[in-house]
Amino acid sequence: MNVKSRFTKNNTLAMKGIAISFLLFYHCFSKKSRMGGMYVDFAPLSREVAMMISRCMVQCVGLFAFLSVYGLTRSVKKKYQSYEFSGREGTMFVLERYLHLVLFFTIPFFFCMGVTFLTDTSSYAKGLVSALVSIVMDFFCVGHLFGTQVLISTWWYLSLEVLLIVFLPFVLRFYRKYSWLIVLMFLLPGSFLIEKHVHLTKYLFVMPLAVCFADQDVLERIRDFMIVRNKWMNKILKFAIETIVMCALFMFWYSKWGRNHFEFVLNGLIPVSVICWSYEFLINLPVIREILQFMGKHSANVFYIHSFIRAKWIGNFVYSFGHAFLIWFVLMASSIVISIFLEGIKKAVRFERLSGKITDRILGWADKILWCVSRNDV
Repeated sequence: MNVKSRFTKNNTLAMKGIAISFLLFYHCFSKKSRMGGMYVDFAPLSREVAMMISRCMVQCVGLFAFLSVYGLTRSVKKKYQSYEFSGREGTMFVLERYLHLVLFFTIPFFFCMGVTFLTDTSSYAKGLVSALVSIVMDFFCVGHLFGTQVLISTWWYLSLEVLLIVFLPFVLRFYRKYSWLIVLMFLLPGSFLIEKHVHLTKYLFVMPLAVCFADQDVLERIRDFMIVRNKWMNKILKFAIETIVMCALFMFWYSKWGRNHFEFVLNGLIPVSVICWSYEFLINLPVIREILQFMGKHSANVFYIHSFIRAKWIGNFVYSFGHAFLIWFVLMASSIVISIFLEGIKKAVRFERLSGKITDRILGWADKILWCVSRNDV
């Protein structure tokens, strides 16, 4: 396959732009309680339809998880073409990715921590010990994983990100040997044994799908597949089919019966359908492409910050704009402004260089320990 046709980093940024847009709509309008009693105009949609669509946008979690595993798989494949790596190499990969997650969360974490304490809007318990433990767990991105209090509930996703990083070497080992059977390995126990309504487990089906798609260029194959020879007719047919499939999956998920029986599998299939549809029909359109990539570039910081703006700091101001689109725009714009400010701080303190040195030091120390342990085992 031509390298130019690959799902690129810019495509990933554009998809993150879609995912972060979904997230803001979900947090702003999925429940009446989220609007704090403020009037919101959803024209031209009715209130019921708009809120239904907003609830469906919780699938942003699956989008972020898929893109994360997809990117990690591509990174591993560049270094280990056949996914043949030792336990020591796998451990070092997990540690490196985990450090990257924690270090690039550092500045947003301390910014949010500082503002919440200055505005007295912290969610931590009043006790000193429990507050300190919660702060430490939050900083290391495992607060939700260990059940400690988090500064904002949105940060639960960081614990899922940690699980995806830790599980990936095991998943790739299994995939190297059994290929697409890895999908069944997740699907069967995930559908019957795993507690599907728990955040840290109900989105895990995206993991085998992302690994298979990344290794076998499935996104590109779907995009390049020709139903009929005529280019424009093929595009129209594929648009109709993919749109119907995507909408049907969303409707099935929205039904109570569908979620009760098939939530685990739907939480994997819906993000895949959204990414396939967007990759072929949306994210490469002029202007839209640039806007989505810009939002995607700041998506991590927007993710960390936006819930504080909406729910703790200036929620009344955000919802005072009245119309759903304006509320979304103000929240997105204010989050991006803060993100630009934080990125400016990173540049001023040469954060990338500093984090690189810290990572190298820790990885070097860990590698020596693992080498000594492996030598002693022999």
